[in-house]
Amino acid sequence: MARTKTVTVNKQDYTLQSVSPSWYLQNSDRHRMTGSGTKDTAGYMDELIKNCVIEPAEVRQKGIAFFDDAEDLVSLTELVGAIETFLKSRE
Repeated sequence: MARTKTVTVNKQDYTLQSVSPSWYLQNSDRHRMTGSGTKDTAGYMDELIKNCVIEPAEVRQKGIAFFDDAEDLVSLTELVGAIETFLKSRE
């Protein structure tokens, strides 16, 4: 059963759900976040958001495009940091 947690980033609540360790590692590998080669940071962040954010639904559906539309790099990077912290915690 997936764990869930609500986090607040820049006064916006996001409900997160966990993913399997294998999915997380495959996402990292798919976007070359580890090892050598050119990283696809945007692709990595987009998949994390679309697979870990439950609410707001618009964020889950649009992924990184939601933050592109708002020109909000700060919330994007803070949300991804919160997702990674959540996934790597035992809470």
